[in-house]
Amino acid sequence: MKPVWLLLISAVSASLGQVLFKKGALIVGEVTFKGSIIGDLFKLIFNPVIFSGLILYVISTVLWLIALSKATLNFVYPFTILTFALVMLSSRFIFLEHIPPLRFLGIGLIIMGILLSSLAKG
Repeated sequence: MKPVWLLLISAVSASLGQVLFKKGALIVGEVTFKGSIIGDLFKLIFNPVIFSGLILYVISTVLWLIALSKATLNFVYPFTILTFALVMLSSRFIFLEHIPPLRFLGIGLIIMGILLSSLAKG
């Protein structure tokens, strides 16, 4: 598989992981660590939604490492910012969070930057 596809799938996996983290946090409720720290950690980690997000993060990391073995770091690294754009868009459509217009412009610039850097030779 070409590194670009690995990186895109990695970014989507990491983004979905973040969405599941947020959904799981909404289910668990506010964590204060005022009582049993171990109990609160178990409540977070073993929540099925949060645990699913962790699995997606592991998948994302494995794909990332495979991509690093196939391409240069200066080619691979700009794809990390794609995760930020995908999470921001997901927050809008899944959690109905407000995103100011200027932030949408920023997402567009991020995507344009990734496209330009991935097309550059050398």
